[in-house]
Amino acid sequence: MPLGAEHGKGSSTDYMTLDIQTIRESPGRYVVFDKDLVLNPSREFFQPESWFDQAEPHVEGRGTVWRINAGEQQWILKHYLRGGLISHLVSARYFFTGYERTRMANEFSILQKLYLAGLPVPRPVAASAQRKSLLTYSGALITEYLPNSQSLASLIRLGDWESAPWEAIGKTIRRFHEYGAMHRDLNASNILLVEGCTYLIDFDKGKLVGRRSKASWKQTNLRRLRRSLNKLSGSTAAIDSAWNRMLTGYGAESE
Repeated sequence: MPLGAEHGKGSSTDYMTLDIQTIRESPGRYVVFDKDLVLNPSREFFQPESWFDQAEPHVEGRGTVWRINAGEQQWILKHYLRGGLISHLVSARYFFTGYERTRMANEFSILQKLYLAGLPVPRPVAASAQRKSLLTYSGALITEYLPNSQSLASLIRLGDWESAPWEAIGKTIRRFHEYGAMHRDLNASNILLVEGCTYLIDFDKGKLVGRRSKASWKQTNLRRLRRSLNKLSGSTAAIDSAWNRMLTGYGAESE
């Protein structure tokens, strides 16, 4: 088990008790972590091969994430990968403009604030950014694993539109919107269904804009979700019915 995997008293249900994040900088490296869960995570802590058979790969989105079995805890390890045409040139590197502005530090901070606010997100464990050159960096994020979870996309691909808790999904999205949490990629794969609860994951490039922000981004958010549903199998009638149920939960008028 990599150095730093020793963990403290923290628990995934300890809302409002998240310890203040600890930041540690060394030449070319930045680490932020929840010291209730881990102690001084090493460089190897963020490498799946360092966990040997305790790391199980799982293909998700544009890359692979790993489920880490860390003693009494289970985590998800994500390496950040680019999409689009630029991914053919630098798939895992980003332009460096400061450690606290790295994508993994930003996502860790957002998840921490949402978790402390009692919103349904996985608890952040640790994040690391590594300088690769003067202008580029790469990095990783570890969050708590949500057991017995299923993405909305995987449920729909089974042809099961009716049993999805669309009203509950709408209510959950409304909670995030009212808090001012802007999810940059709200789609069916980033909505997890966990034993009657709805979680949002993957806040990469997300932003907290405040409760009094303009409403236009919220509609853009919903339209992005609708487009992701249109890409999944299902009749137009099934999609429309599901969408109207979601809007009922959200508290919006059907368009």
